[in-house]
Amino acid sequence: MVGSIISSALGGALQVGSAIYGQVKSNQLNKQAQAELDQRRNENKQWYQQKMNEDYMMRSDVQNVLRKQRELLNEQYQRARATNIVAGGTDESLALQQREANRTMGDTMADIAANASAYKDNVEQQYRAQESNLSQQQQQIYANQANQVAKAAGQASSFGGNLLASGLEGITKVKA
Repeated sequence: MVGSIISSALGGALQVGSAIYGQVKSNQLNKQAQAELDQRRNENKQWYQQKMNEDYMMRSDVQNVLRKQRELLNEQYQRARATNIVAGGTDESLALQQREANRTMGDTMADIAANASAYKDNVEQQYRAQESNLSQQQQQIYANQANQVAKAAGQASSFGGNLLASGLEGITKVKA
């Protein structure tokens, strides 16, 4: 009888020790997952802020378009000027050429501004999609933690029930 109680107690202690070890390891992994998630969320926020605060007009691709457009318009103006000198044109024809060049440059700038707006909308969508993904991962971490707590509580309850049953069994054998 005493041996039965001792073996039950040892088995129960081993069960509790295993449950505690499992809970500690689970907590460590959950903390690691949470730290990685926090880092990814921070990186996503920094990326978003950097993209939303950058001057779209200063991007190299935009500057390249503007440079090429200016060069093209300048070449057209120089040709018109040379033609005007040779053909004996008026200053009005040069002014008209310059006005058209300015209008073309204005249209280019308007197109770039529209692209900048679309770019910012795209950045916003990417940020929100990534935040949604990170939120789902956060919910998974919470679900894992809840499952581990429930599992630990179940193991403790099982140990308590087994210990109580062993003790009661031992008492009934002594009375008989």
